[in-house]
Amino acid sequence: MASQITNINLSGIERRIDSVAAATQRIEAEVALSSRKIDSVSSDLEKVNRDLQALKSSFERFLNEHKKTAALQKAATELIRVRQELEQNFGAYKTVRETMLGVLQATDLALVKKTTISQVTEELMLSTPDYWLAPCLIAVSAWIGNDRDLAGRAIAEAVKRDEEKTALTMALICRRNNRTDTCYEWLSIYFAKQTASNFTKSNFTYLNAYLNGVFGPDQKHMCDDYVAKWMKEIQENGDDFEARQAEQWRAYCEDFTVDLEGQFPQMSSCVHEYGAISAYVSRINSVDKIANNFSRMKHVEVDQQKLKRDIDQTLVTLISRYDDKEEPLRKEEQYLKAVRHFDGDTAAARASILEAERRKREETIDLIGQMTNVIVTKEGIRPSEKKTAVSFLSSYIRTGFESYITEKKSDFPEQITLEIEGWCGASRDGTNGAALKADFERHMEQRRTEALGSVQTQRPQQLKIASIVLAVLGLIGLIALFPIGIVLLAGAIFCFLSSSRAVKDIAAGTVNTNADFNQRISAGKQKIDDALSEWARAQSLVRTFESEKVRDIVA
Repeated sequence: MASQITNINLSGIERRIDSVAAATQRIEAEVALSSRKIDSVSSDLEKVNRDLQALKSSFERFLNEHKKTAALQKAATELIRVRQELEQNFGAYKTVRETMLGVLQATDLALVKKTTISQVTEELMLSTPDYWLAPCLIAVSAWIGNDRDLAGRAIAEAVKRDEEKTALTMALICRRNNRTDTCYEWLSIYFAKQTASNFTKSNFTYLNAYLNGVFGPDQKHMCDDYVAKWMKEIQENGDDFEARQAEQWRAYCEDFTVDLEGQFPQMSSCVHEYGAISAYVSRINSVDKIANNFSRMKHVEVDQQKLKRDIDQTLVTLISRYDDKEEPLRKEEQYLKAVRHFDGDTAAARASILEAERRKREETIDLIGQMTNVIVTKEGIRPSEKKTAVSFLSSYIRTGFESYITEKKSDFPEQITLEIEGWCGASRDGTNGAALKADFERHMEQRRTEALGSVQTQRPQQLKIASIVLAVLGLIGLIALFPIGIVLLAGAIFCFLSSSRAVKDIAAGTVNTNADFNQRISAGKQKIDDALSEWARAQSLVRTFESEKVRDIVA
């Protein structure tokens, strides 16, 4: 049986195994080839994707440029249409505006005959039956021609069409001609139309001009009551008005807070309460800065001639302004011009229009808000307007300032806590400086002792004992087992030398530690002296400030 097993022929199995191995190698080769092909296809697909993405981006840019070009062309066409409609429907309005400006200039220069002015203005009245400025033009022409009856009838018609604009226009014209009483009659009508809660920058411009005497002396006090009325309206509009004003000006004063950096260097580094000290003292130090700021505003010299020229310019602006009926077409024109400005980008054009409208809405706030903006805005404001605003808001500014000053007063500490080198000590007035330095020195001497203890260990003594033991064993070893004796003696010598070095290191460490602690004790004592000196200076500054009456920063 065993013989049969031994004689089994395995050659067929071996050939099959070789055949399977060969087939496996072919399969592996084909798999590798397929993998390379797949990698190649994947690479081609990535390239195709990149090309498609680039093509998509290029196509989107083309579409965007096409849309912008189409929008630009459409805007150009529509702009022509809108302007034609404006000319067709409101061309006479534009002529009236230009003629009014021409008449005002002509009367200043006395270069045009009265009959010529009368003829031109009457023709325009016929072509603009519902425009408020046309009868104003007739009235001015009648005044020039001394036709009081015609002037009266023209003014009545202008008031009927738009009382507010007529009143303001006639007030400004009367101011130009030094007709003070008539000017105030018209100005009072204009002021009567205004509300404190809906006060524009233009409203405040005219109020400022009135308060600074640009319209002349208000001998009959026709406009005084309106200012008081507006202020009362705002004050009664909400129970928290006073509180909101106080907070407004408290926050304004914060911008003037003086940084104490470098004034109290020792306290800033070792006194726990330094934050509270700095907060109060920095506000005390800002008082002069705040007072000077408001003083410059309140006591500024008003250039009357410049202010009069500015007000005359507002008359030109008022007369040149488009009528409300033109507004829809004017808005469309503005949008089309924006499209052209942004090269056909309609989204950017709409955004610019919305931003302009937002700014215009923000310019219309209550009277107090207008005055506040005048004060806090740093550029582009007439000095006379700042002067007017400070005069009216002075009581609120004072309240806010007092809140700003006293806000940190209660946090100012009665004593300070110093922390130096892990030591803490307290002082109320700095008179216990000697005791604090002595306590600090005791603290540091205790730390010195601990430090010296860690330097002066038992290691040298241990090494010396080890060297003796090894020397004895080495001598014995020389007799019993020579090589071991040599090694032990060498170890004894090493321990002895190490012991000597350790003694020297301890001596040097002791000297260095003592020198270090001497310097730290000296520096710490000096720091205590300096910090207490700074604390006394801060207390003196606070006592001096609080002993005096709070400065009137808007006096």
